Amino acid sequence: MAYEEKTDWLPDDPINEDDVNRWEKGIKDAHTDLAAHKNDMNNPHKTTKAQIGLGNVDNVQQAAKKDFDQHHQDQDRHVTKEERQKWNDGQLFKITADNGTQKINLTSGSFYDSLKDVGSVTFYGTNAVTDNPSDTSLRGMQLVGQPGIGNGYAVDVKGNAWWFYYNSNQTAINWYPIESTTDVQSKIDAHANKTDIHVTKSDKDKWNNAQLYKLTDAQGFRTKIPDGTDLLTLPTGLYFAVGNVVTNNPVAGDASWYNYDVIETGNGGRKTILASKSYDGTFWMATIHTDGLFKGWNKIETETESQKKADKALFEAKSFVQENYSNDRLTIITGSNAITDARTGGDEYPKGITMMDIGQGNTTGYPLTYGVVKNERYSDYRFAQYFYGTGNESGTYFNSTGVWLRHWWSGSGWTRWSKISGFAHANIGTTGVQYLDSTEHTKIKFNRKIKDSHNAFDINNNRFIAPNDGMYMVGTGLYMINYPSYINFLVKVYLNGTHYKNLDHLRGYFNNSSTEMNVSLNGNATVPMNKGDYLEIYCYCNYGGDMSLKRGVADQKGMFNFFDIQEIGGLNYPRVD
Repeated sequence: MAYEEKTDWLPDDPINEDDVNRWEKGIKDAHTDLAAHKNDMNNPHKTTKAQIGLGNVDNVQQAAKKDFDQHHQDQDRHVTKEERQKWNDGQLFKITADNGTQKINLTSGSFYDSLKDVGSVTFYGTNAVTDNPSDTSLRGMQLVGQPGIGNGYAVDVKGNAWWFYYNSNQTAINWYPIESTTDVQSKIDAHANKTDIHVTKSDKDKWNNAQLYKLTDAQGFRTKIPDGTDLLTLPTGLYFAVGNVVTNNPVAGDASWYNYDVIETGNGGRKTILASKSYDGTFWMATIHTDGLFKGWNKIETETESQKKADKALFEAKSFVQENYSNDRLTIITGSNAITDARTGGDEYPKGITMMDIGQGNTTGYPLTYGVVKNERYSDYRFAQYFYGTGNESGTYFNSTGVWLRHWWSGSGWTRWSKISGFAHANIGTTGVQYLDSTEHTKIKFNRKIKDSHNAFDINNNRFIAPNDGMYMVGTGLYMINYPSYINFLVKVYLNGTHYKNLDHLRGYFNNSSTEMNVSLNGNATVPMNKGDYLEIYCYCNYGGDMSLKRGVADQKGMFNFFDIQEIGGLNYPRVD
């Protein structure tokens, strides 16, 4: 009897013995039906192979696992990894037929009538083949490196051999004969046996140290020139004569004895003649150019005579300079010609290098109120002006040392002065203990000068005042009194009374000691300043614990408490934002 379910239960319906027995029987019947279905191997649901994703499987018998394992272990049928390394770089196409014979038959009029039409091959062909270097059949091999480029070798049935080369830019194959050692040796032997082209040892012995053309007479002396001879007509040789009996002599009418050396170059009539007086060694030289024109005589000075003339020229030059020029006359501008107003345009200055004195109390725009100016003006677009302090550091003139530079450019005028030497430096310390109020910014009283190159530090106001426009490096160190509790120290540099940059920061809880603890605060920063700007050091302090235990700057030497300022650049460039 089929299981009958009850689906109208209410919350207060009683459950009796019949209900429980009905449930137990339903469970048993379900297990019985499930077991019967599980053991039914006749495909009771008529499931197809397509429904389970095997629609492409053929209805054929599959191999048994032992047969599959036997096939898997068959090393004769499978390619191993070692064989693949061996074959990866192998020949990817054949250059011979399977039986090892020539693969390509080059036949006239066919597709394979020229080696330029095939790839890497061995070949053979008849004498009718295009580009054949022989009158008979060829045998050979060609290798193609890339499309349009090939080279190889070939031999014909007569035993002649060639190597060849072509590329895509050539209309024909270039053939080059390969000679046998027998042929090469025969040519060498034929050349070696020639006697009309080689110099023998006897020839060399005959010619060594020989005179190739006669320079002297038969006795080895200079040849005497006949009276009235034109020197310009003489061939190469060594000659002598009395000067006034030949024409075109270096000094007309001179009756001195002369020696003449005539040298022809053999190049279109070029000729050089050297002439010298026998008794004083005076020399002349003349040339005739290929155009046949006589260029005249040039006297060749001796070292002694040349030195005499050089000494005379130097003496005369010094005398002329000393009489007409001096450093004052060349470079220093004085009086009404001097330009002492710094606002004057660069186009008003003279060209060249000039110097001018800037007198005491000048307030027209120079870096100092007095000094020296050097002008280097090449043009309105190449002009540099230097201002030099006098270097007087006595008394109150502590800042009179230094060099400044500015440039002039027509159209934009003078640049600002840029200091290039004599930079300022100050090293200032403290005296005594300086306590700090909690939650306050306190200015540190740096009041002990250690160094101050330009007397730029005011110990009354504890500030550094910039003596010049420029970039300054600021560094500070503070040795602080502290106790074991919360502490917050922040060291700052102020520019013109306003916080500019932080230099150091220490914040945290200190509880590892029952006595006071000293800590060091150190930092540095660069600060651009204009002349008259001032710098100060402030320290913010906040602390917890016993408020009667005040924090502050300890009484220490300059190695602990210091305010260092170093001028490092002579121009305060404008900000870019």
